[in-house]
Amino acid sequence: MRIGIIVATKRERKAFFEVFGEPTLSFYEKGNFEVSMWELDDGKTLYLILGGLGEIASASSTQYLIDHYKVDKIINYGVVGGLTEEHHDRKVGIVSKIIHYDFDISFGSNYKVGEYPKVGLYHVPKKQAVLIPSTEDVDRFICASADKVVGGGEPKRALRRKFCADICEMEAAGIVITCNRNGIPCSFIKAISDGVDEDMEAFEKHVHQASLNCVKLIAKLI
Repeated sequence: MRIGIIVATKRERKAFFEVFGEPTLSFYEKGNFEVSMWELDDGKTLYLILGGLGEIASASSTQYLIDHYKVDKIINYGVVGGLTEEHHDRKVGIVSKIIHYDFDISFGSNYKVGEYPKVGLYHVPKKQAVLIPSTEDVDRFICASADKVVGGGEPKRALRRKFCADICEMEAAGIVITCNRNGIPCSFIKAISDGVDEDMEAFEKHVHQASLNCVKLIAKLI
């Protein structure tokens, strides 16, 4: 099985190297895609791509893994902001629903009502998701995804009120849309770096440990 793994930043990627060791191969591809490959003893091959920040970058990286490496499955991991008090720093979970909340054509639109949604809503089917062993206590997250950083306090609470989301981040919507259009299963492992009343300072403090928590869970599941 070929598994494509997408991570946004070098700091998040560093945790993967710590858990899985040095890759079998690392290389730059055309278009400056940076890919590392691991050949596992059980026959699986992992292709880790440094996708970059945001939905467009993550969507293009997803398509590249599908087209160039013919991956059978996509896993995206990374750090996120927590939107509730109970979702605290470094808690790790699997995404069950993605809300593309920055997608909104309601103002001045000539399209018929209902022809296009005001927001994009994507369920991650159970058959596509990473299977969690019964012994694992892992949260399920509703993820709000858009190309924007959300500050702590009221901005995060507003997202929670409007969409009932648990976490927010910048890549998942682009990945799930691309995977769905290609008929490729996708899973999302996310860990909270900054709580509902926190922002960049907490992110900087917890980004490595939160990333490490994601990768340790991936190692158990694949």
